[in-house]
Amino acid sequence: MLNPAHVKIPHILLALVGAAILTACTAPAGDAANGKRWYAMHNCSACHGDNADDGRAQAIAGLDMGFTRFEAVLRKPSSPSMPAFPEPKLSRQDAADIYAWLKSLN
Repeated sequence: MLNPAHVKIPHILLALVGAAILTACTAPAGDAANGKRWYAMHNCSACHGDNADDGRAQAIAGLDMGFTRFEAVLRKPSSPSMPAFPEPKLSRQDAADIYAWLKSLN
């Protein structure tokens, strides 16, 4: 006969692993006001424009992508003209702030 404690341990471990995965996949809460400031400080407006839709590069106001994809593009852009923004240069929180500001520009 199985001990009830032995049955509960796998369920608890599964729940903990699931929680860890969900935490890693979710975006930090972004602050749009800070995002506007980071956007300017990292000179994003030089290519994307002051309003993120009026520059020579792709319009990014009101982004149509999730945060994970946005962060991947920041870290390893597919365009040779866009600089990469590794974690030491732009933190995940700062990226979330920029993302929040861009999403607010609908």
